[in-house]
Amino acid sequence: MIIDHVMLGRRIRELREAKTVSQTDAAAALEVSQPTYSRIESGERPLTGDELVILADLFGLRAAALTGLPAMRGRARYAARTDGSSSAMATMREKLYAYLELDTYLTSQGIT
Repeated sequence: MIIDHVMLGRRIRELREAKTVSQTDAAAALEVSQPTYSRIESGERPLTGDELVILADLFGLRAAALTGLPAMRGRARYAARTDGSSSAMATMREKLYAYLELDTYLTSQGIT
């Protein structure tokens, strides 16, 4: 799947505005200038994997919610051992989903 960076930028802008985060604050979180951040929202500059994760965290969302890529929950199969607590398994499962979503985004960018 190829990411449409203009649509991704529009989605990021809408989410940023909905969360009442300024472009300056989002740029600071990414450690880029405000003009560079503006280019991300306009679709002129693609996000790196790190930037995708930082923005998802800043907005309190998953990477798949930003990219529009399908969530991994229905496709992921896993086996693991924990200390028996369900919270450890749930934490492991959520981290696995986040890594798989990031991998899907990076693969769509030609980064393997």
